[in-house]
Amino acid sequence: MKETIAHQGVIESVKGRHVKVNILQVAACGECKARSLCASSESKEKIIDVYEDDATMKYKIGEQVKVCGALSMGKQAVRLAFGVPVMLIVVWMLVAMVWMKLGELTSVGVLAVLLAVYFYILYLNRDRMAKRFAFWIEKQQSSNK
Repeated sequence: MKETIAHQGVIESVKGRHVKVNILQVAACGECKARSLCASSESKEKIIDVYEDDATMKYKIGEQVKVCGALSMGKQAVRLAFGVPVMLIVVWMLVAMVWMKLGELTSVGVLAVLLAVYFYILYLNRDRMAKRFAFWIEKQQSSNK
């Protein structure tokens, strides 16, 4: 099983340790031969921030690179963005409506506040999470023969 996720990209800017890489993110079916006939195939350009020591000496703007990340980072991000909020919704609605006997409108109102607080806490911890969700760059093999 593959333990990393990799995307081809082009270096957009290099400032100190900070490298911005432009990648083209394609849907899972992006390589399918029938994609021109399919309405579900899509692609988006994304900028990935990578921090590396001596980046200004290693990389040049316009250089083709591969941006890599650990597969576990993606799973953890999905848990934080979707798993925890869904669990919060289910648990709160059960507690509010069954145990506390609150009305639907009150339960949903409090739930909206709880979700807002949860996502605000994630926002406040974005610097700490940025260290955990780190990407790295691998140089492309030059094919000069």
